[in-house]
Amino acid sequence: MKIKPPLIAASLLAFSSMALAQTAVPVAHTDVHSPSLDFMPPHDMVDRIMAEDPDVLQARARVQAAEAEARARAAGPHEFTLRGEYVSRATNIEGRLNEWSIGVARGFRLPGKANADERIGASGVAVAENGFGDARHETATLLKTFYIEWVVAEAEATFATEEVAGYERQLAATTRSRELGQAAILQVEQVQAALAQARALAAQARQVQQSSKVSLQRTFPSLVLPLRFQPMPDPQAPPGAWEEWRAAVLDDNHEIKMAQSEAERRDWLAKRAAMDRFADPTLEMRTFQERSGHETGFGIGFSMPLGGALRSAAADQAVAEASAAGIAARKALRDVEIAADRDVIAAQQGLVGWQQSRLAAESSRQMLMRMQRAVELGEIGLTELLLAQRQDFEVRRTELRARASAHSAVLQLMIDAHRIWSLGDE
Repeated sequence: MKIKPPLIAASLLAFSSMALAQTAVPVAHTDVHSPSLDFMPPHDMVDRIMAEDPDVLQARARVQAAEAEARARAAGPHEFTLRGEYVSRATNIEGRLNEWSIGVARGFRLPGKANADERIGASGVAVAENGFGDARHETATLLKTFYIEWVVAEAEATFATEEVAGYERQLAATTRSRELGQAAILQVEQVQAALAQARALAAQARQVQQSSKVSLQRTFPSLVLPLRFQPMPDPQAPPGAWEEWRAAVLDDNHEIKMAQSEAERRDWLAKRAAMDRFADPTLEMRTFQERSGHETGFGIGFSMPLGGALRSAAADQAVAEASAAGIAARKALRDVEIAADRDVIAAQQGLVGWQQSRLAAESSRQMLMRMQRAVELGEIGLTELLLAQRQDFEVRRTELRARASAHSAVLQLMIDAHRIWSLGDE
């Protein structure tokens, strides 16, 4: 038996819904607490930022447009049409005659079309509403990304400033030793070279700091940055099992819901186009007067277009678009499943990477302290100490970026699961 394309689209949509039900266990969409939120903007400020974001406002306007379209489809495409005519003519026998006619006409939807129009409108509203939720989700992701970039830039600028200050103190001490004949000129030049390099890195860090701050504030004008920079706390895994978080991402995903709603809308549009192969009839009631009132009458008219190649092609186009939308819904489910897996892996590995970087930073700090003591005792030279200081700076910066990466991955998982910033309230 040959399967018609509309049935293919419906089957794909049903498959997507069934697969989603099998892979995602419903999770309560309540906000959770995490150390990753402690240095981020407060909840009420995030709400205001998302409410004022242009993409969110645009999505909200699309919801209003979809609701208006749904009302229009429920009302139907047909309206009453008033028709009138007046004629004044003259004859050789009867003289001048006044004649007129008045009529009212209206088309009527055939059975089933009104229900299809209502389903199309409802599906369109669902698409727009999920688009609104997705816009808030994307804004939250962008805010998270830009804010963490600014936090990292601020911290790296602080590190660079501290390093410059440390080399300046060391240069002053080495210069004083040189004046007392306790250090060679080569040692002074070594410290001067290290200081110049540190100042160059500090200038680059300040440039990145200013650039990230401008980008953050320009993108989110209502964001108020803290007066004092807040360092990032130690990241932690989100509460609950990892598999529960993966299921939460799949359970409440606007991208999947939007694709499924669009597939449903296209399927109903295909059904509606098939119904339109038989055009709606138009009924007309008219009354008239002819020969200056000698003849009057009342009549009922009927008209109906005869469908041809145009309506047939439109129906075939709608069927093909419904099939494409059904396939897109299945693809959206697959893509989100991959994204959910990546979210969990990124959070897990981000925490592991930060823990290793923290251990490396602690070891580097202890080694640097021992080398400073060794220099004081004359056991090693200044060259080794300068190299250790440079390595310690790089290790600290690596730990900072690993810390930020872990926080970013945990926040992304919670954003995609709609468990922070009231993203699960739509």
